[in-house]
Amino acid sequence: MGFIELKDKYLKLLSDEEQQFKVGMGLKFLGVSLLCTLSVLLFTYLLIRIDLIFFVANGFPGALDFQDAFFEFVYSSLYEKLGWLFFSGLFIFVLGYYLSGIMLRPFKVIGQYCEDKMNDKKNYYTPDFFSDLKLLTSFSVFFFSKIDEGVIKGKVTPSEVPVHFTRIHKPIFETSFFFNYVLIIIIFALMSSVGIVAINIEIRDQIFELARKFLANNHQVNYFLDEQFVIADIAVYFFVVLHLFLYFLLGVHMYAKVATPAFAVFATMRSFLKGNYHNRVHLIGYYYLRNDCRKINKYLEHVQKNLT
Repeated sequence: MGFIELKDKYLKLLSDEEQQFKVGMGLKFLGVSLLCTLSVLLFTYLLIRIDLIFFVANGFPGALDFQDAFFEFVYSSLYEKLGWLFFSGLFIFVLGYYLSGIMLRPFKVIGQYCEDKMNDKKNYYTPDFFSDLKLLTSFSVFFFSKIDEGVIKGKVTPSEVPVHFTRIHKPIFETSFFFNYVLIIIIFALMSSVGIVAINIEIRDQIFELARKFLANNHQVNYFLDEQFVIADIAVYFFVVLHLFLYFLLGVHMYAKVATPAFAVFATMRSFLKGNYHNRVHLIGYYYLRNDCRKINKYLEHVQKNLT
């Protein structure tokens, strides 16, 4: 494969709206963890700067050596963990990318089925009722069964829609779908939070070791550091709770990205079955579903043209 072909494929991938959405979600996942990790590190750094000022101001022997040793430790430790930090960040990005793709799956299954039917391919509509959007998947099964009946008869006629579907006039909260994915996000956030706490503990242990080495195991210094880190724990746990809360909000954000489009597709299918054969799916702002909605609309046009 030549350079030109690779370049064209790369540019095509970058211009793909669905890929842009997945990459964007991956970066949002990475951004949340990065923000909280840097916040903890910055807070710890400022705390140690105060320690250094305190030790120097009170003339503790070895205070300047402690200061030099501390910064040497910080930089050397950072270099040692660059590889681990890189792969951790990559994993976080891939998780966000993957989950966003899974949440788009109901639309892709419907879109692919519509495309296959238009191309006369033998395909069975088999949505995943455990992880998919229940309203969209359950009604789409009903919708396609009615269209198949019309194919057999040679004509699609207005159908009676079950009562529980006619009462839905706005996006509904899909409890199982929401908690399936938010639970995964929260579990991951807990694992990520453990990493943040572990980094803080490692820095703390190194500070105590350096204090014992350069400040002659001074009782006043040890007492000061002990009490300081008791207070510092409050801030660290605050950042951990913030970390979990931000990931929960990210889960809500992801859910909102599919809940409204799901209702739009459902409402269009329902209206189509009632005899409004000119109705199509129109979504504004949900660019990442444009390709799938285009397939659905082409299928509706195909049915209208050939079976009504």
